Amino acid sequence: MVFATIYRERSITRAAEALHVSQPAVSASVAKLREIYQDPLFVRSRQGVTPTNLSRSLIGPITESLALLDKTMLEATGFDPATSQRTISFSVGDLAEVLFLTPLVHTIQALGSGITVHNQQVLDQEIHDKLVSGELDFAIEYFQIDESMLGRQLLLNDDFVCVVNNNNPCLEQEWNLECYLAQDHLLVSTRPHGAGYVDTVLEQQGLSRRILVRVQHCLVAEPMVLQNQVCLTVPRKLVDCCMDASQLSILPVPFEMPQLELWLYWHQNSESSAAHRWVRELITQPAH
Repeated sequence: MVFATIYRERSITRAAEALHVSQPAVSASVAKLREIYQDPLFVRSRQGVTPTNLSRSLIGPITESLALLDKTMLEATGFDPATSQRTISFSVGDLAEVLFLTPLVHTIQALGSGITVHNQQVLDQEIHDKLVSGELDFAIEYFQIDESMLGRQLLLNDDFVCVVNNNNPCLEQEWNLECYLAQDHLLVSTRPHGAGYVDTVLEQQGLSRRILVRVQHCLVAEPMVLQNQVCLTVPRKLVDCCMDASQLSILPVPFEMPQLELWLYWHQNSESSAAHRWVRELITQPAH
């Protein structure tokens, strides 16, 4: 438990707080583990501590053992979503928050449950390790993560559309690829840099567009389009759920564009958890 908590928290101090024990007690446990494995296990860094290569190889089996213990305890005590007090942690983007977390929270609240939901989108390269360590219970992403020990399920296929305001001059022209590429574009991406999904597809076809403005949140997309002559290329679900289509013009994408796929990910060690199964079943219900 100490090892897994330090791995998750990346800090001796935060691990002690999470375990409700003193920092010297955690340090003493780490010292014993270092002696057993003849490895530092965790080395100091600017953010706290960083796991060594040996620690990274150990976290999977240790998490699996803890999950087995958790399963045994759940089988003994049972899991009742109406009385559970656990926190379910996610890494999802804006659209997935609307489509999947909102109905999940509605169900939890209707039960009068003590379950809480926490979402914090993490970097792509960190998703696997955080699922392995238990820091994340679930992640929802548009790309496939080909990593061992991860379970996954396809949640959504959706077409892309182009969105402009009703006064955009492009509406007076023939809407085709040339017209599309001539527009100033709005890109919504939670990632601070790098090509967006649409731009990656365009690049594969030897094309490019001008990104006038890049934002990280869907909330600003509608007013940005309404008040500026920009073109937004997004999944149709985003328009249906988060925008007033009566004030906007919805146009087809004038080039070959694959559908958006949203995937739910979890670590296979959690598949035996009754709480995880309950959440997965809710999220993957066809009604969502």
